[in-house]
Amino acid sequence: MKLKIPFEIMEVEGRTFAVPLEESAEGFGGVIRLSKTAAEIFGMLQEETDEESIVEHMSRRYSVPAEKLTADVRKVVTMFREKGLLD
Repeated sequence: MKLKIPFEIMEVEGRTFAVPLEESAEGFGGVIRLSKTAAEIFGMLQEETDEESIVEHMSRRYSVPAEKLTADVRKVVTMFREKGLLD
């Protein structure tokens, strides 16, 4: 899975946003405000990946057991999918 269109992740006054970069974003509701963790997952979705790879990456990066991250990663990915952002 990956994002349907490219986004730029920007930080403004301590807040993180994803901004669509293509005109193909027409009909998309605009900018997305993200938590730091959601922004990291969002960034990984710029390239083809899967939930398992995201969990493994986050587990290594934050030294947290993968089983503790799986539900949280799935929740974020599901939110992106429900917004129509993923292929």
